Amino acid sequence: DPEVEVLGKQETGTEGCLSFPGVQADITRPEKVRVKGKDLDGQPLEFEAAGLLARAVQHEADHLQGVLFIDRMSTEERKRTAPELQRLQPGKL
Repeated sequence: DPEVEVLGKQETGTEGCLSFPGVQADITRPEKVRVKGKDLDGQPLEFEAAGLLARAVQHEADHLQGVLFIDRMSTEERKRTAPELQRLQPGKL
């Protein structure tokens, strides 16, 4: 599992996820991160990412921890996206 270290201030941006087709929400995350891990050959790997790449890295690292972007939604975003999320429930597609 990669280690993700927060480096930047918080910023809010639109996110979606293939697990929730058609659902997008404003999610607040750090704007910059440092990532430490290993490559496919087991060699140490370290890089910094900012902007959209930092957002994507955090989104995918969350998946490794069982966290979905809907878990990071504000109360307002949950209310706004409730109809879309209900549509995706089993038996409603």
